[in-house]
Amino acid sequence: MSDEFIKVATGEINDELSGISIILDSCQNDDDVSKNSDKIEKHMHNIKGLAPMMGKESIGNLAKTLDSILKKIISGHRVDGFLEPLSLSIDQMKTAMTKPHDLGQIHKTVSDISSKFEEK
Repeated sequence: MSDEFIKVATGEINDELSGISIILDSCQNDDDVSKNSDKIEKHMHNIKGLAPMMGKESIGNLAKTLDSILKKIISGHRVDGFLEPLSLSIDQMKTAMTKPHDLGQIHKTVSDISSKFEEK
C-alpha cells in the first residue's frame, strides 16, 4: 500500500467523518437521526469500505455495524437511544484516525443495539 494511497484515503475518511458530524450537529434526537439516516449512511458506507483497505480494520468494523443499523432505520425500523452512541462513535473514529485508540467498548455498545434487530 503506497504512502500516497494512505494519504488520500485518510483525507477521504476524515472528510466523511466531518460530513457525518455536520449532519449530527443538526440532530437533537433519534427522530432527527432517522430523518437524516440516508445521508449519514452514504458517508458511513464509504468509511466501511475504505478504512480496512488502509489498515484501519477497527474503524471499518465499527462503520460496518453502524451502516447496518442505519440501513435498518432507512427501511423503517425505529431505533431508540441511537443519537448518543452514533455521535460517540464518530468522535472515537476521528481519534482513531490520528492515533491508536481502542474502539472495542463503543463497538460493543453499537453491536448491542444492532443485535436487537436480530431478536425480532
